[in-house]
Amino acid sequence: MTDLTESALILARQKVFDLEKHERTRERFKELARGAAALLSAAGSVSVEEVTRRLEAEFDVWVPQPIVVSDPDGHVAWLKDRRQDIEFAYWNRYAEWLKKDWKPSTVEALDEATDQILELLEDPARSGVWKTYGMVYGQVQSGKTASYTGLICKAADAGYQVIVVLTSQHESLRHQTQARLDKEFLGFNSKLSRNPDADSSVIIGVGTLGMKKPAICQPVTTQVSDFTAAQFQGTPVNINEVSILVVAKKNARILGNLKDWLGNFCTEGEDPRSIKNIPLLLIDDEADYASVDTKRPKKGSSQSDPDHDPTAINKAIRGLLDQFDKRAYVAYTATPFANIFIPDKTNHPTHGEDLFPKNFLVALEPPSNYCGPEVVFGLEDPSAAEIREPLPITRPVDDHEYWLPDSHKKGYRPGKQLPPSLIEALDAFVLGTAVRRVRARDHDVAGGHNTMLVHVTRWTDVQGEIARQIEGHLQGMSAEWGDYGKAGRELRERLLTLWEDDFSPTHDEIVGRDDVSALAGPPTTWEDLEDFIPLILDEASSNVKRINGTAADVLEYQSTTPVTVVAVGGDKLSRGLTLEGLTVSYYLRASKTYDTLLQMGRWFGYRSGYLDITRLYTTTELVNYYVHITRANRELMDLTAAVSRARQTPKHVGLRVLDGQGNLQVTAATKMRSSQVMTVSLSASRAETLVMRTDEDAQAQNYSRLERLVEAIEPASPVPQGKLEGAGRGFFRQDVPPQAVIEFLEGFHVSPRVLTANPENLVPYIKNQVAKGELVRWTVAITGGASTVPLEKLGVPLVKRRTITHSRVLDGECEVGVLVSPAHEAIGLTSDKVNEAFNLTVQDFLESGKGREPKRASGESLRKLRDPSEGLLLIYPIDPIASDIEVSDSNIPIVGYAVVFPHSEKAKKVRYRVNQVFLDGLRKAIEEDAEGDE
Repeated sequence: MTDLTESALILARQKVFDLEKHERTRERFKELARGAAALLSAAGSVSVEEVTRRLEAEFDVWVPQPIVVSDPDGHVAWLKDRRQDIEFAYWNRYAEWLKKDWKPSTVEALDEATDQILELLEDPARSGVWKTYGMVYGQVQSGKTASYTGLICKAADAGYQVIVVLTSQHESLRHQTQARLDKEFLGFNSKLSRNPDADSSVIIGVGTLGMKKPAICQPVTTQVSDFTAAQFQGTPVNINEVSILVVAKKNARILGNLKDWLGNFCTEGEDPRSIKNIPLLLIDDEADYASVDTKRPKKGSSQSDPDHDPTAINKAIRGLLDQFDKRAYVAYTATPFANIFIPDKTNHPTHGEDLFPKNFLVALEPPSNYCGPEVVFGLEDPSAAEIREPLPITRPVDDHEYWLPDSHKKGYRPGKQLPPSLIEALDAFVLGTAVRRVRARDHDVAGGHNTMLVHVTRWTDVQGEIARQIEGHLQGMSAEWGDYGKAGRELRERLLTLWEDDFSPTHDEIVGRDDVSALAGPPTTWEDLEDFIPLILDEASSNVKRINGTAADVLEYQSTTPVTVVAVGGDKLSRGLTLEGLTVSYYLRASKTYDTLLQMGRWFGYRSGYLDITRLYTTTELVNYYVHITRANRELMDLTAAVSRARQTPKHVGLRVLDGQGNLQVTAATKMRSSQVMTVSLSASRAETLVMRTDEDAQAQNYSRLERLVEAIEPASPVPQGKLEGAGRGFFRQDVPPQAVIEFLEGFHVSPRVLTANPENLVPYIKNQVAKGELVRWTVAITGGASTVPLEKLGVPLVKRRTITHSRVLDGECEVGVLVSPAHEAIGLTSDKVNEAFNLTVQDFLESGKGREPKRASGESLRKLRDPSEGLLLIYPIDPIASDIEVSDSNIPIVGYAVVFPHSEKAKKVRYRVNQVFLDGLRKAIEEDAEGDE
């Protein structure tokens, strides 16, 4: 970066500090950048866009408030009264450490969130017997480890003496967790010393900050050793005298050793299972993995039956907890589907309570600079002013079958020639890594490690062969680059073509988008890259890692020198293992459960300064699955928020999760054995057909229903212009009788994947409300769009909608990312009502910590203010050709609809296909064979 641009940034930055959080918008940043550029104009020109981008990257990050659902029964509030007596030495060191790389707003948000979680635990100084069972969940790769590290710091400061962290069953993941806690909690290297005061050379991480030292917490495990039988014999630590940290794998033998060792500290003469007055905090990382009791009770019995024998790891965790008379269990996961189905009343006479988070549930919404599945795949954002497009970083893979068929088994030998898509992915990794090196050198943009993920098979022997092929291919590229003959010329031309056709336009597109522009780096030229490519090829070809249960390779990111690595593996890459600087993912392996697929999405996360060079190479089927899973996850988050607002308890959250798609299921059926039926209200909701039928019969009949509806309501009063703010072109009628809406919905052909918006749910609800004097008049809006094709008779242009699940004629359905345009829920409301709803939305955004001020009223706020006697039916006639939907008759529009219901105090609940009802209809659980376990 030039000195002049740096000077402009300093001038603009000073102004930003004077702004309120909600005033820190892209438009305001650009205004400040222009002002700074004008002040320095005499010295030369300043890039306003570059200064704006830097300001956004530095300041335009906001973190929503956590969503908390709790059961106050038996809990004693304590943190407010004890706060000034606690010296938060561990936390203060950790917060200071984070400030090196984190924005101030995110450190502040972590402080607030961990305070909330700590308060939900019991006061470690509280007398008597107490127990807390809770869960914290958030998005994959969104910062859950930082959350539980912060919680551990504060819990240790407050007086929790025994801290146990359970990781997955792989040693590499346990090692990574131990190494991180060494650096960010203990402040010294556990594998070199347990007494940092005696040897300053072991001091690392937070220990190097020169801050006040907290009382030493002794690590019982190290970076090289789990809690083994040898440690059981030779661990001299006394938990009555010093606090301890244990980082252990979820392994029944290891947990049994730990339980036996802890048994030495039971109070003499007392219950041998009870350790008195020593508070335990047990953090269960990846809590949906291995911790859940998947054994079915015998017919007619329950998990509380004395004859029920839980799974070994579940039993071991419950046994550890049962040893302490003061205990707190906190589950952390990105995929809580299995945990919310744990029975909430199990209390086995021998094994104690199951792990249901009965006391609290905390949902962590990620910061605004997080790129999760909703951003990547372009799904609806309630705060967006327009329909959000997907990120242009996904590349379809459909050429791998000859090389590695989806149905391959253990021992399969992949084809000798890598598929073109994998060759392109490797090329993209080389180019992306080179871009980051240039930016680190020329633009003061953080460089760091660079990783490529290759996840295409579960079989470890096949993974090994694929790694060898990739290694050979990269070595060949390295040799060709140094060859100035034909081979070298062809390689340069291939990389240059990918650069010009893909990387340059993708950078321009992301930079041009307000929602993600701050996450892109500055532009780079091909000439800049060429100097780095030979070095990167050399690094990558010698650093292809096999990451599985049988390989000796380990991912090490300890060096300050950037590491360039291609990680080939399976389960280890999908459960908690951090892939630093992940730029390119090549992913083919399709699981059949929500939780496994979400955990495999290591490409979600934070990509500040290099989002434009990230790539996801995967199949259309997997994209379809991820879209559906994302919607289920969003529904769960929304449901948690609704339960929180209603002041209900955690057991109410587990009652509704979106059904699976096709062969896709929420989680393994054995983890959902206790689910049950519920009914829900459609009050203040929007039900829409995001999945639509495209088979010939359904397409024709649905369009015929639309024609009949138009004929029936044409004589009704047009909606006045004052109630059409932002509606655009269309056919709008008000005071439509409910019977016309009912007749349109009854018999409408919907996909079996449409749940809430199924006429079988909607029609009875409408009829019940009409009988109570509500929904007695309707506004009907047939909205126009950007297509050049008009709807017959009305002349309204058809709507274009981006499909996210690519259908064929034989599939008979398609799915769109977003159906309802953000402004359309305001149709039929006066401008005063819309303004009032906007003010409510702004207030909600500020109170919930969502930061950036919304550009329009949210649907939730609009529904609160709509008259209970009035419903809204939005109809979208979609142009199949413009929307790239393959149908039998392209001359007939595909009809989608959304029904918007106002808030109602008289709402009749409808039966939702949930839990046991729909689980009974799911396919038999696909339990992967233990053979070839990764």
